[in-house]
Amino acid sequence: MGMRLYFNANCSDCVRQAAWTNRLDWLNRVDLRTDESPLGKVPIGEIVVVDEGNKKVFTGVYAIRKVCLNVPVLYLYGLALYLPLMRSIVGRNKAGCNGDACEI
Repeated sequence: MGMRLYFNANCSDCVRQAAWTNRLDWLNRVDLRTDESPLGKVPIGEIVVVDEGNKKVFTGVYAIRKVCLNVPVLYLYGLALYLPLMRSIVGRNKAGCNGDACEI
């Protein structure tokens, strides 16, 4: 595995996005995890990514970019996340996730 992606299993949106990532990752570079991350419990609506190669931990938009750059279908989207405008758009908190629950 190239990286570990930690997400909150109690967040319906997070589970749905993780399932899509798993379907698109035909090279098996991303290991999906719901246990406690190196930073502790993963908040609802967030992800934590640990790069196995250099043992760096990523959160927020940088975690999303790291995953996209390792999933071939999402590679161009990952490159677009280097642009400040794209980072600001993606970095906004999702309206459906707040507090302890996500709306479907």
